[in-house]
Amino acid sequence: MSGNLRDGNIFQDFTVWIRGKGKIGAAPGFQPPEINIQTEDFRGGGMDGTVEIPFGIEKIEFDFDLHTWDEDIFAEAGYGAGAIDVPLMFRGYVLTANGAHKGVVIDTLCLVKSIKPSKIEAGSKAELNVSCVAHSYLHKVNDKVIHRISVFDKVFEINGVDKSADARRILGFTY
Repeated sequence: MSGNLRDGNIFQDFTVWIRGKGKIGAAPGFQPPEINIQTEDFRGGGMDGTVEIPFGIEKIEFDFDLHTWDEDIFAEAGYGAGAIDVPLMFRGYVLTANGAHKGVVIDTLCLVKSIKPSKIEAGSKAELNVSCVAHSYLHKVNDKVIHRISVFDKVFEINGVDKSADARRILGFTY
């Protein structure tokens, strides 16, 4: 196989896991979360322009599709104790330009915000679009941590560097 960049890192397969139950073949689409920095405009005295100052991250939202009427996911929607701690994991692999496989894992603790069923017709499969918002997010490629975010623990790690470590230390957190 040639080392042509246009052929690199193509998803070959993936599956979704809900509370440890694999849904192989049932999840045809997954929209990973965008990691967006929340900013505010700042223009101090004597400044000729405005700059954006980072103030943490925006909500970690994502969605995925299931083409089955899945009682496991319906059971996770709602509120109350444990509602924001639903463990959802996405595991897949990409094919690199040189033919090697790289494992991709996205592991979350989240709230299942909405489940939108498609129109149901006799003789056709059901489609569900599931929207979620996470407070804990881990993204790894071949076991290398790309992002690790824990909103409640004030952890924001990018490529092995914890951007919030000093803030936690100053605030007196020891983890």
